[in-house]
Amino acid sequence: MFFGIWPLIMNKSGLNGFVSSALFSGIACLIILPFSASQWGSLHAISATSWMLVVVSAAIGAMGLIAFNGMLAQAKPQDVSTLFVLMVIAQTAVPAIYKIFLNGGELSMDKVYGFILAGIAAHLLIK
Repeated sequence: MFFGIWPLIMNKSGLNGFVSSALFSGIACLIILPFSASQWGSLHAISATSWMLVVVSAAIGAMGLIAFNGMLAQAKPQDVSTLFVLMVIAQTAVPAIYKIFLNGGELSMDKVYGFILAGIAAHLLIK
Protein backbone atom coordinates (compact mmCIF):
# COMPACT_ATOMS: atom_id res chain seq x y z
CA MET A 1 0.00 0.00 0.00
CA PHE A 2 2.75 2.44 0.91
CA PHE A 3 4.50 1.89 -2.43
CA GLY A 4 1.24 2.75 -4.15
CA ILE A 5 0.51 5.85 -2.08
CA TRP A 6 3.79 7.79 -2.01
CA PRO A 7 4.00 8.48 -5.77
CA LEU A 8 0.46 9.89 -5.74
CA ILE A 9 1.45 12.34 -3.03
CA MET A 10 4.85 13.13 -4.60
CA ASN A 11 3.14 13.91 -7.92
CA LYS A 12 1.27 16.72 -6.15
CA SER A 13 4.46 18.21 -4.65
CA GLY A 14 5.46 20.17 -7.74
CA LEU A 15 9.12 19.12 -7.45
CA ASN A 16 11.16 17.97 -10.44
CA GLY A 17 12.50 14.41 -10.69
CA PHE A 18 16.00 15.08 -9.33
CA VAL A 19 14.93 17.17 -6.34
CA SER A 20 12.04 14.88 -5.44
CA SER A 21 14.36 11.84 -5.65
CA ALA A 22 16.97 13.50 -3.41
CA LEU A 23 14.45 14.67 -0.83
CA PHE A 24 12.57 11.38 -0.91
CA SER A 25 15.79 9.41 -0.37
CA GLY A 26 17.07 11.74 2.34
CA ILE A 27 13.85 11.84 4.33
CA ALA A 28 13.34 8.08 3.93
CA CYS A 29 16.90 7.56 5.22
CA LEU A 30 16.21 9.74 8.26
CA ILE A 31 13.08 7.72 9.02
CA ILE A 32 14.78 4.34 8.48
CA LEU A 33 17.97 5.07 10.47
CA PRO A 34 16.45 4.86 13.97
CA PHE A 35 14.84 1.51 13.14
CA SER A 36 18.07 0.11 11.71
CA ALA A 37 20.31 1.35 14.56
CA SER A 38 20.24 -1.98 16.37
CA GLN A 39 21.32 -3.81 13.20
CA TRP A 40 24.46 -1.80 12.47
CA GLY A 41 26.47 -4.21 14.61
CA SER A 42 26.06 -6.80 11.87
CA LEU A 43 28.49 -4.77 9.77
CA HIS A 44 31.31 -6.38 11.76
CA ALA A 45 31.25 -9.10 9.11
CA ILE A 46 32.51 -6.63 6.52
CA SER A 47 34.58 -9.29 4.78
CA ALA A 48 31.37 -11.24 4.10
CA THR A 49 29.65 -8.19 2.62
CA SER A 50 29.95 -7.67 -1.11
CA TRP A 51 30.28 -3.89 -1.10
CA MET A 52 30.54 -3.75 -4.89
CA LEU A 53 27.09 -5.33 -5.14
CA VAL A 54 25.76 -2.87 -2.54
CA VAL A 55 27.10 0.07 -4.57
CA VAL A 56 25.87 -1.29 -7.93
CA SER A 57 22.46 -2.07 -6.46
CA ALA A 58 22.14 1.41 -4.94
CA ALA A 59 23.28 3.07 -8.18
CA ILE A 60 20.74 1.13 -10.24
CA GLY A 61 18.02 1.89 -7.70
CA ALA A 62 18.94 5.58 -7.76
CA MET A 63 18.70 5.67 -11.56
CA GLY A 64 15.30 3.99 -11.38
CA LEU A 65 14.10 6.41 -8.72
CA ILE A 66 15.29 9.41 -10.72
CA ALA A 67 13.67 8.10 -13.92
CA PHE A 68 10.40 7.26 -12.16
CA ASN A 69 10.26 10.57 -10.27
CA GLY A 70 11.18 12.46 -13.44
CA MET A 71 8.22 10.92 -15.25
CA LEU A 72 6.03 11.34 -12.17
CA ALA A 73 6.86 15.06 -11.90
CA GLN A 74 5.72 15.63 -15.48
CA ALA A 75 2.64 13.40 -15.34
CA LYS A 76 -0.84 14.78 -15.08
CA PRO A 77 -2.68 13.32 -12.06
CA GLN A 78 -4.91 11.25 -14.36
CA ASP A 79 -1.81 9.73 -16.03
CA VAL A 80 -0.04 8.65 -12.83
CA SER A 81 -1.85 5.30 -12.84
CA THR A 82 -0.27 4.50 -16.22
CA LEU A 83 3.18 4.93 -14.68
CA PHE A 84 2.22 2.57 -11.85
CA VAL A 85 1.06 -0.13 -14.25
CA LEU A 86 4.25 0.14 -16.32
CA MET A 87 6.39 0.10 -13.16
CA VAL A 88 4.65 -3.00 -11.79
CA ILE A 89 4.91 -4.82 -15.12
CA ALA A 90 8.63 -3.97 -15.33
CA GLN A 91 9.21 -5.04 -11.73
CA THR A 92 7.51 -8.34 -12.49
CA ALA A 93 9.07 -8.98 -15.89
CA VAL A 94 12.70 -8.30 -14.92
CA PRO A 95 12.89 -11.02 -12.22
CA ALA A 96 10.98 -13.42 -14.49
CA ILE A 97 13.52 -12.84 -17.28
CA TYR A 98 16.34 -13.23 -14.74
CA LYS A 99 14.90 -16.59 -13.68
CA ILE A 100 14.81 -17.69 -17.33
CA PHE A 101 18.53 -16.89 -17.66
CA LEU A 102 19.28 -18.72 -14.40
CA ASN A 103 17.54 -21.77 -15.84
CA GLY A 104 19.83 -21.76 -18.87
CA GLY A 105 17.64 -19.58 -21.09
CA GLU A 106 14.91 -22.17 -21.31
CA LEU A 107 11.63 -20.39 -22.06
CA SER A 108 8.64 -22.54 -21.15
CA MET A 109 5.19 -22.01 -22.61
CA ASP A 110 3.99 -21.06 -19.12
CA LYS A 111 6.43 -18.13 -19.16
CA VAL A 112 5.39 -17.15 -22.70
CA TYR A 113 1.73 -17.16 -21.63
CA GLY A 114 2.64 -15.22 -18.51
CA PHE A 115 4.37 -12.48 -20.52
CA ILE A 116 1.47 -12.32 -22.98
CA LEU A 117 -1.07 -12.10 -20.18
CA ALA A 118 1.01 -9.43 -18.40
CA GLY A 119 1.00 -7.41 -21.62
CA ILE A 120 -2.75 -7.83 -21.98
CA ALA A 121 -3.26 -6.86 -18.32
CA ALA A 122 -1.11 -3.75 -18.77
CA HIS A 123 -3.03 -2.77 -21.88
CA LEU A 124 -6.40 -3.21 -20.18
CA LEU A 125 -5.33 -1.40 -17.00
CA ILE A 126 -3.89 1.56 -18.91
CA LYS A 127 -6.83 1.82 -21.30
